Amino acid sequence: MKAGSKAWATSKELLKASGVMALLIVLMMWLSGAFVQKVSPGPPLPKGEPPSLKTTKVELKTFPLILEQVGTLKTQREAHVSSRIMAQVREILVREGDEVIGPSPNGPSPTIMAKLDDRDIQAKVRQAESQLQAIEKATQSARSRLKAAHSQADAAQAELERASRDFGRTEELFKSKAATGQQLDHAKAQRDIAEARHRAALQEVEAIQSEIRRIEAQRNEVSAALAEAKVMLSHTVITAPFSGRVTRKMVEVGDMVAPGKPMFLVETALEPEIHALVSETLVPLLQVGQRVQVRVDSLEEATEGVVREIVPSADPATRTVLVKVSIPRTKGLVSGLFARIGVPAGSYKALVVPQRAVREVGQLHFVEVKGEDGHPQRRFVTVGSRHGEMVEILSGLKEGEEVVLP
Repeated sequence: MKAGSKAWATSKELLKASGVMALLIVLMMWLSGAFVQKVSPGPPLPKGEPPSLKTTKVELKTFPLILEQVGTLKTQREAHVSSRIMAQVREILVREGDEVIGPSPNGPSPTIMAKLDDRDIQAKVRQAESQLQAIEKATQSARSRLKAAHSQADAAQAELERASRDFGRTEELFKSKAATGQQLDHAKAQRDIAEARHRAALQEVEAIQSEIRRIEAQRNEVSAALAEAKVMLSHTVITAPFSGRVTRKMVEVGDMVAPGKPMFLVETALEPEIHALVSETLVPLLQVGQRVQVRVDSLEEATEGVVREIVPSADPATRTVLVKVSIPRTKGLVSGLFARIGVPAGSYKALVVPQRAVREVGQLHFVEVKGEDGHPQRRFVTVGSRHGEMVEILSGLKEGEEVVLP
């Protein structure tokens, strides 16, 4: 019994395996189309009459070769406004984006951008003014004393002249025995006293003059200190260097500023330009005053600029030269935008077709080409630059072929 049961089980497994195998064979035959009625091979069905098509020929045209160089939009005039003294910011009167007015001979006063703490400088100004007033009083007093000393010197001079004449007469009388020796000695003593008084008066005049010179020197020093203090005081008011717009504010009230530390960035939007780093091989193709194509990507429109400056030195790391190109003022221009300039580098030839003949499916481009039998055939192409209503075809077409226009 056991042997029969084992034989039966083995037969059953074999039948199962055979059934699965047969099922797989039938499924594969069905997938391969074994049970579908096939059409016998034969010649293709004849095409109908070719449709009436509006076409244009693929042309080979010559275009100027423009090599683009990247750059950054800037302005011709920009200034980092900083303080000339070390002080604390007391007040800020402008914000980023505000328009400011610079100094002009007959125009309004320049815009005050910020005010610094001026208490120490004000104290120096008051101290210098007080010293100057005291010096003026001392000068007036010394000049009054000098006037009196001159009067005394004149009187002493007159007295000396009189005493000298008296001594001369007495000496003549003494020689002629008309005057005694006592009279001569008295006249000589009077002359000597007059001389001493005259010398003293002159010394007093000299001393007062020396004092006046010292006071005047001191006054010059104090006047210079006062002028310096007033100049320092004027530096506590930060004004706009020229008319433009505040594009950046780098300080807050309470900050300590120092000479050379930027407080504001002021730019003028009247003179925009592109600063481009041009390859050293392309620099000989440019010259100052030359017109070149420019494009600011964010504005999505090209314009024309003029080469304003070519910096006469190259960056040894990148082998590029800085070229500055002036462009027309346009709404929406902001410093720092990405821009390109086109450098003319000769010409090149390219196949072109009308832009409307090219269709786009996803990232693929194709055109309908008129075949030899007059029927349109789809052909995928690679497109290049656009030139007005025409577009370059880099691959997929040949010169003279006809493409269908919609």
